Amino acid sequence: MPLIQISVNQSRIEINPELLEKKAEQILNALGYTDVELSIMIVDDEEMTHINREYRKIDSTTDVLSFPMWEGDFGDVCMDLLGDVVISAPTAELMSREHGLPFSAIMDLLLVHGILHLVGYDHERGDEEAREMESRSIELLKMLGHSEKDFDWYLNPDDEPTD
Repeated sequence: MPLIQISVNQSRIEINPELLEKKAEQILNALGYTDVELSIMIVDDEEMTHINREYRKIDSTTDVLSFPMWEGDFGDVCMDLLGDVVISAPTAELMSREHGLPFSAIMDLLLVHGILHLVGYDHERGDEEAREMESRSIELLKMLGHSEKDFDWYLNPDDEPTD
């Protein structure tokens, strides 16, 4: 069973750490990562901007960041440590309002996205990898009880809307 640590470093938006942990465990189990450690941090936009500036040299907030522990010179030191997912609660809340989805659905989306990055998926490495990540995201979101059409705006941002 995965070991999951949740830190809620903001107080404006109510977060259910137990539910978040349960969802993360479902995602990791579905991906076959049953014996790993995962850290999830929920922050405000100010802290997310600070983290984004420090690690990516981008001076703005973002929805989710992933910090895989298996990359870099010492990635093989402790294979139990999967990495960290950082989610901005205010950005998730804004996305929820803009797209008419429950806040919990957006949190599921960002959690799936962050964890997929930790296990090696990367939509920024070309179209084929983007399609792979999209497909896996849809599969996991359906497993969590969501409809893929609810997240088309996120998973396919360059597609023209169809009616």
